[in-house]
Amino acid sequence: MRIRRRQTPAEDFQMAPMIDMVFLLLVFFMCVSSLSQAERAMPVDLPASTESTVPEDLADRATISITADGSLYLGAEKADEAALGERVRRAMQANPKTRLHVRADGTVRFDVIRRVLRTCAAAGAYDVIYSTHQEG
Repeated sequence: MRIRRRQTPAEDFQMAPMIDMVFLLLVFFMCVSSLSQAERAMPVDLPASTESTVPEDLADRATISITADGSLYLGAEKADEAALGERVRRAMQANPKTRLHVRADGTVRFDVIRRVLRTCAAAGAYDVIYSTHQEG
């Protein structure tokens, strides 16, 4: 007497739901990384400009914020001018394509901004984007 095994049909594996899930995960991580970059900047009241444009490429940026009291921040970390220069130098050595995104409060005197820009230039950062609030 032979024992017969039941023939079970092969399971069909649907790829469409798997592709949808991978796509959703990709979109989720892209959004989270963009938001984490945006959250690194300190809140400042940017000056208004009618000539400003919004850059489309946000990659390879280091954000420097100058608050109304003249405090300097690289990302969310407070720094003085010497520490800022050293950290910008290290960032430029790690990634030479790094661009600086300077966000200064509208009440900050320009001589403070000029000192920061000179410190960054001495550290090797020449590609600087200055933020303003887009008006009208």
